[in-house]
Amino acid sequence: MIDAARSVLENWLERSRIQSIDPIASGLSGAAVFRITTTDGEMWALKRYPIHTPLSRVDEIHLVMVTAKHNGCDLVPQLKRCPSINAAVADRSGINDGQHVWELAQWVAGEPWSEPIAGVDLFARDTSTDAETERRRHEAMSRGASAIAKFHRSVRSLGIHQQPPPCVLARQKRLKELIPLMNAIMASDRARIEHPSLRFSLQMAIERFRADWNRVANSFLATMAALSRHSVQTQIVLRDVHAEHIFFADSLDGDSLKTRVVTGMIDFDAVRIDAPATDLARWISSFLPMCTDVHNAWHSVLAGYRLESSLNEQQEVLAQHVAQVSAWINLANWASWLLLENQNFSYDDEHIAQRIDQWIRVIDKLGK
Repeated sequence: MIDAARSVLENWLERSRIQSIDPIASGLSGAAVFRITTTDGEMWALKRYPIHTPLSRVDEIHLVMVTAKHNGCDLVPQLKRCPSINAAVADRSGINDGQHVWELAQWVAGEPWSEPIAGVDLFARDTSTDAETERRRHEAMSRGASAIAKFHRSVRSLGIHQQPPPCVLARQKRLKELIPLMNAIMASDRARIEHPSLRFSLQMAIERFRADWNRVANSFLATMAALSRHSVQTQIVLRDVHAEHIFFADSLDGDSLKTRVVTGMIDFDAVRIDAPATDLARWISSFLPMCTDVHNAWHSVLAGYRLESSLNEQQEVLAQHVAQVSAWINLANWASWLLLENQNFSYDDEHIAQRIDQWIRVIDKLGK
């Protein structure tokens, strides 16, 4: 894979300028990312999109990124155009090697929020942490929400629409698909799952389904049906923004106290038109497993968002409903993918088990 990365990279950079190419752990989408360091100290992110991603879709993503950057959202990394291939196409930054599309963008400094090691037991009854960790967590939640709002504001020039929220319609559709599968999921043979942590996590999920699925699924269908009858403001949004996608770095404030500031955001693969609420629902879900008070968590996220952009009560209520139903759908998705469809993922089993544990904990916190 390094050879392929080096070969395509030479469309942007002279070979003599390339000092190192380091593969970076990527997510579930099938994309691959490499950190590129040049001889003069520049750092770039070379991304290979998932196989069969069309160049036209990457063009759409790049238009959003360029627009956000042009309209003042400095958190979006700068794309590097490839004059050797795209000289005649002024707005194109992607390269198609025949199987994959590649892009080269500025490397985003910093790192995503991560919980202290002592606070990662998602099944512990007492998940309280010290006051400083709690403060820093809420600070990260708020500033990340502000970054999301800044991005939303910067891409509104691409169009604002009034329509039933696509995030609701998609979840309504997925619920209807999952309901007939639930008996098969609950009756499936977990013993064939070899990894003990993953097998245990799936067992916990099955127990949750047996206890509550019928009640919550019917309730959620009614809620989604009601929400689908009302138009809301929609625009280009991220649609897949969580704790791994917004980067922070330490900074000193006026009193010489360390604070975390947002340095940038990554992964724009899912950008499409939807309600801004869907980004807030996804963002808060990354933090809920370790939050001691759901009300305070929502307050931090919503207050942070409103520092950069307006948010009406309709979007606030929608975000809370979407967060709740999404947790159950995501948990059911993992069970279906692993137990019925026998899908394989690029993540190792331990990481998948942690994802399942996270959604169970979100469900616990939201109390539905």
